[in-house]
Amino acid sequence: MKNINFKKLVCLIIFPLVLFACKADEIEVSIKSNDLRRVLSGDTLSVEFEAELNMMAENNPETKAQIRAIEKIIDKYILVEEFDVTAGDFGFQIKIEGEMPLIYSPNGSMVQSVRSPWAMVISDNRSRGSLSGFPYKLMFSSTSQFDAFSGELNKINLLLSPDRRQPIKLKLRRTGQDRLRIFTGSVEVFGESRVLYEADIEKRVSLTMKGGVYDRARQVIFFSVK
Repeated sequence: MKNINFKKLVCLIIFPLVLFACKADEIEVSIKSNDLRRVLSGDTLSVEFEAELNMMAENNPETKAQIRAIEKIIDKYILVEEFDVTAGDFGFQIKIEGEMPLIYSPNGSMVQSVRSPWAMVISDNRSRGSLSGFPYKLMFSSTSQFDAFSGELNKINLLLSPDRRQPIKLKLRRTGQDRLRIFTGSVEVFGESRVLYEADIEKRVSLTMKGGVYDRARQVIFFSVK
């Protein structure tokens, strides 16, 4: 299993105004070339993630009741191994560890059996021209369960709505004798902003894709792996 670190997932709850906004500061995903090959061959894989949520809120029974209700909903849709809440001077820190699916869907449609609201999704690339050398696409995507997940959170608070689009840092690593080639755009590579980026991955690469167009569109990494 590989790691997905949901870094500094910041949720702000201001009482008694009940203003709630939730968007990740950064979601860090680590995937090996061997993971991609296994899923393309038909294996079912889950990836581990760690989430940290900082909530600015009063330490009172109303806040604690909402946190317990949120935990139950997260448990229903996401395989959670740990859900720890720590009270601080300015609110609560919530740390979550769990798993989410890495799936292959040739046409990009979401597998209905997936219960997680988000997944890492591999699909076939049907683009022609310069992109025809990359047979697959990799995306962090909301799933068919997202609306149900969001709807249950809305029942706790009408303003409690998770974002479909999330900023990500994708760490790709070549394993064994694999040949991993990628192409993407509007990306920060090891701290350097790139309009377009194409590379054969010799060891590893770190791709940060957030803000701007990614507030409305999914991040897409075209790739080939042999």
